[in-house]
Amino acid sequence: MCVIIDANRASVVFREPPDPDFAPILDWLLQEGGELVFGGRLAAELEGVGKAKRFLRALVVAGRARRVPDAEVEAEEEVVQRTGYCRSDDPHVIALARRSGARTLCTEDRDLFRDFRDLRLVKPKGSIYRNRTHAHLLRHTNSCGRLSRRRR
Repeated sequence: MCVIIDANRASVVFREPPDPDFAPILDWLLQEGGELVFGGRLAAELEGVGKAKRFLRALVVAGRARRVPDAEVEAEEEVVQRTGYCRSDDPHVIALARRSGARTLCTEDRDLFRDFRDLRLVKPKGSIYRNRTHAHLLRHTNSCGRLSRRRR
């Protein structure tokens, strides 16, 4: 299972010491075999957050984060924008989910909540991680690595 962390939560998710609401994500990534996916405009946004940039590097080296090629995400973003269904200003996040197979998103953007759960944009619809009560969302059995390889 893969997770996408929106830039609006990166400074909280990757802070030290870990925020209690986001410690389950870090534990899952570092100890339980979870995977973070990023790419396209979201990669640039995350790399602009100092703490996130350091964590991303460490997660990539540890094999716990995977960058989806920017060109793939950007091409999919154009498709998403043409649908006219995207209400948020984050079609790049929807595009990343579609290209990677990730169906769990950590964000606070309410418009993005709706987009990520909209079956016209994301199939199967995604789930939103907002706090530690959503830790069960990290325990899916589907692997986005398998899904993304099938799409290539």
